[in-house]
Amino acid sequence: MNKKIESEDVIYSGCNLNQKRVNPLGNENGFALILVISVLAIMSLLGVMALNTATSETGISRNYRTSQIAFDSAQRAVEYAATNGNIYTSLGPASAAYDLDDNDGDGNDGDDTDEVNIKGGTNWGLEGTDNYVAYQMSSGLPPGSGSDPTYFAARYYIVNVTGGGPNNSLARVESQIGRIVPK
Repeated sequence: MNKKIESEDVIYSGCNLNQKRVNPLGNENGFALILVISVLAIMSLLGVMALNTATSETGISRNYRTSQIAFDSAQRAVEYAATNGNIYTSLGPASAAYDLDDNDGDGNDGDDTDEVNIKGGTNWGLEGTDNYVAYQMSSGLPPGSGSDPTYFAARYYIVNVTGGGPNNSLARVESQIGRIVPK
């Protein structure tokens, strides 16, 4: 019954022969986790960049819109000044400029008929105090006007306006208007 234990039996009995040798460089445990984390980091970076671009584009379009509203206000003032015949009856070679801001002389801007008509139902109109129509010069009729130069002349006027829009946006427009008037 006593059996002699050999040294080889002790060595092999202490080891599990079913285990594989561990090679640290060939171990791929956790690779999928590192790959997923890397892809998530890249996707997050792309998302942040897309959000930043969208925010910048929104700001650019908002600035364009506000500047366009200001320009439309100034253009409305030029069109109003070009079509209102009452403005030109008082303007001549030695006359003062016609003030579109304060045409009733009360010193208050914004309460005058001109400004109300220029706003035209919008919230935006003239800004500043340098909005005027001024006489520039008289000359002969332009060729092809179809008018008799013995009875009519051409008068040229400068319309200088600043239109306002949201976020304190301003647009300044200066235009020259020619009118054919009786001599």
